[in-house]
Amino acid sequence: MRSYEKSHPEKSTLEQKQQSNDTGIVTSSFTVKDAGRNYKKEDGVKSPKSFIVIVSGGEVRERNYFIRISNENQFKRIKLDFVAAPRQAANYLDRAIYKQEYYASSQEDEPDRIYIVSDVDNYMNDLLNIKPKCEQRGIHLIISNPCFEIWLYYGKFNGNPVDFNIPQDNSKISQAFKTYLGQKVKGGVNPKNAIFDINDAIKNTKSVYQEDTNGIPNLFSTNMFRLAEDILPFIDSEVKRMINEKNQKETEHKNALNPEN
Repeated sequence: MRSYEKSHPEKSTLEQKQQSNDTGIVTSSFTVKDAGRNYKKEDGVKSPKSFIVIVSGGEVRERNYFIRISNENQFKRIKLDFVAAPRQAANYLDRAIYKQEYYASSQEDEPDRIYIVSDVDNYMNDLLNIKPKCEQRGIHLIISNPCFEIWLYYGKFNGNPVDFNIPQDNSKISQAFKTYLGQKVKGGVNPKNAIFDINDAIKNTKSVYQEDTNGIPNLFSTNMFRLAEDILPFIDSEVKRMINEKNQKETEHKNALNPEN
């Protein structure tokens, strides 16, 4: 993994920006302002050690999952460029290739890795089509079956969701599972806080992971653990610190409500 230097000492900030290219595809990116080959942190601050690009659909949940670690003020060892593309696997690949070629030809550092994050949902044929192309270009394909919520589920639970009633209509499985998770966890799982469950999610998804002969995760499986394992070394200490702070605040709030205890 590389370090990045910046020629100006002013503080870097994250910004959300809209981009478009010749294909007319619009993207939304979380990136570090001025983070190029000359990027350098102020003295005494540890430089980022990992730079990754994540291309996913326009759904808010994936964006919200990664938005917390996109905060470079809190997570100083990772630089994240999240790109939202129209919800179709072919569009994801187009955007990933665009980013790959953009960084290769620009003055900015090239990413250590580029990931496409997709649901199976109704995109099985598209995923089968782009999978060999991703492998050829060194782009990592992350697939959740039926949807990203299965990753959020394994952050809370161990073992397959055996009490989930699978709809006969395959096109309705994804929405039904989202409803199920909202009932299973009161109020649902907030993607912005789900990063706190990353260690449990890795352990639980790996313990049940299965894929078909084409390398596509089976129902109730996700290979999101591969992406999570890649970023974990660069966020682990920060996540643990935030969990401790969160637990301390909850304890203080509980004590304030029940002073006799």
